[in-house]
Amino acid sequence: MSDLLGIGLSGLRTSRNNISVTGHNISNIDTPGYSRQRAVQVTNPAFGTGQGYFGSGSRTQTVERIIDQYTIHQVRVDTSRVKDHEAYLRNASELDSLLANENSALGNALNGFFEGIQSAANDPLSKPARQLVFSQADSVSQRFKTAQARLTDQNNNLNTQLRTYASKINELSTGISQINKEIVVYQGTRNQPPNDLFDKRDELLRELSEIVDVNVQEQDALNINVSIGNGIPLITGENVNKLEAVPGRNDKSRYEINMIDSRGSKMHITNEIAGGEMGGVLRYRSDTLDPALNEMGRIAIVFAGEMNNQHKAGTDLNGDQGVNLFKDINTVEFQLDRITGIQRTAPAGVWIDPEGLNKLPANEFHLKERGGSYVLHDSVTGRDMTPAGGPFANTPAGVTALNNALQTTYGFRLTDGSVGNPPADMNLSTAGIPEYIQGSGMLISPTRIGASQLERSPELSDTNKIALAGISGAENNTGTAKLVYGQIGTPAAFNLQTAGLSGYQISYDGANYSVLDNAGNATALATGFVANAAPAVGGVLTITNADGAGNNLIINVSNNDTQAGDIWTLEGTAGGENGAGLSFLQQAKLIESKDDGTGGASLGETYSMLVEQVGIKTSESRTAAEVGIATLNQSIAMRESASGVNMDEEAGNLIRFQQAYMASTQVISTAQKLFDTLISSVGR
Repeated sequence: MSDLLGIGLSGLRTSRNNISVTGHNISNIDTPGYSRQRAVQVTNPAFGTGQGYFGSGSRTQTVERIIDQYTIHQVRVDTSRVKDHEAYLRNASELDSLLANENSALGNALNGFFEGIQSAANDPLSKPARQLVFSQADSVSQRFKTAQARLTDQNNNLNTQLRTYASKINELSTGISQINKEIVVYQGTRNQPPNDLFDKRDELLRELSEIVDVNVQEQDALNINVSIGNGIPLITGENVNKLEAVPGRNDKSRYEINMIDSRGSKMHITNEIAGGEMGGVLRYRSDTLDPALNEMGRIAIVFAGEMNNQHKAGTDLNGDQGVNLFKDINTVEFQLDRITGIQRTAPAGVWIDPEGLNKLPANEFHLKERGGSYVLHDSVTGRDMTPAGGPFANTPAGVTALNNALQTTYGFRLTDGSVGNPPADMNLSTAGIPEYIQGSGMLISPTRIGASQLERSPELSDTNKIALAGISGAENNTGTAKLVYGQIGTPAAFNLQTAGLSGYQISYDGANYSVLDNAGNATALATGFVANAAPAVGGVLTITNADGAGNNLIINVSNNDTQAGDIWTLEGTAGGENGAGLSFLQQAKLIESKDDGTGGASLGETYSMLVEQVGIKTSESRTAAEVGIATLNQSIAMRESASGVNMDEEAGNLIRFQQAYMASTQVISTAQKLFDTLISSVGR
């Protein structure tokens, strides 16, 4: 009877365990990361008799998780991809709205400014038209500054996000490490798998994959090692490396990611972070935000520089030569701001060639020291951007050669940030500056903050100083050469009006230039430039004034297409030739054009391309996010199919195990009755 009773009791315990596990499944149906469990039931060892082997019931061997490691891994991978695309899309959509919005679009502001210039050129004496130029200049300046501020705010927001992500990664990695410890303890105590801890660890890993790519390697049957991004070790058993988001080494405004090991050693890992929200944010910053800031800055610098060049080629209502229309692009402050990794007191800046604005790139560079010489790399791709003739020796002559090559290739020089055109070269050949170039190199940002530097020149004090008059070519000129003022005397009191040169003409007879007075007679003014049959590009014509003060009138000849019989008139105050020249800059190919004027794009075209590129990347990230979500849902469905709790199945199991439990009680009851009958029989 005891055998039958033992069999009944074993069945009772086994059924109770099955019911307990089923109830645990049902109660955790909505628990994130929970894997369905199953009590593994096995037969107790049979005992042998002369009549054969008799069973001794059953027992619960273990409780196992029903999992598929492939689907768990795939959910992590797909989660990381989706969060990467979503983080990218969230930020790119904000930038796309800013650039394409009619109320904030820089293209509209530029168009409004050029419309104002054209109106003033059509009516040079109109006070309202001149006032409109001021208004539109202030408006376009403010629009660029607002856009710069918005993108700077977004960059600051990205820094905040990076700090949050780093903190969350540290929190999750600490939790995973702690669970590693607990799993070892619990497994060692009972020699049974602590399934709920395994589920909890897998869920923390999934949460970690929302922030960054996660790669899990089994250290043994219990512990795991975790690396993130491109193989960065985060967790090794119970040991955890920490992450921190800190101001950049070369640019304090852009946060970088460091890994800190148990000994406190730090390693820069920004470029190794991939996947998840952190990877998406870093990818957006390098692929979209930084290029947009640099391109906007380039548009602003080229716009201001070319407008200043053209404005100084004309004369104002007072007969004076035009001054800067916008603030000088090479103030000491602006030069220093273009190198952010060096203290403002250090003599290091970037001077942009006003005559080489077509060469100015929308890149940021790292100047690096290698074997006693300097090389230049693109700050994002790491591509070698060293100009022809490099690398350049760390000597005064080498620095001069470097700067000459930079000016020829990229339209800027590395200077000491002083006043000059150009200022003195940056003193890279001494011990003071090279320390900033070691390691990752000195960051050179010629255009990044250009949009914030755009503002109307303080020299332009009133509307009378808008230089709309110029040198107009006759309608029947057969050549295409343009003449513009290079310099009108030296003392401030000298101008076309006081010199009595307004209305004078310059004619070309096929060999020489002549100056004709208002009556059409040749004057006694000497021509210091004698034209050949094919004058050099950028020729200079000097008209000597007979005031004895050395106030020469310098006139620049734009190209060599000057034909016999061509005539130009020095306009008076009512002229609008220079205003037309200012207006023409709207269509001129100012960005990345060749020195011969071919190729390139206009300011508006460049901005449109920027808007288009951001729009394309936003659309691509939206599509990628949608595809990623669909793929993730499939992976989740696969995991749920393998490991999820099915209520119908569990309800069926509950009824089955309940019936087995009741049947086991009947076995026990039968054994009890048989035992009672046996006792009663013995008693008689």
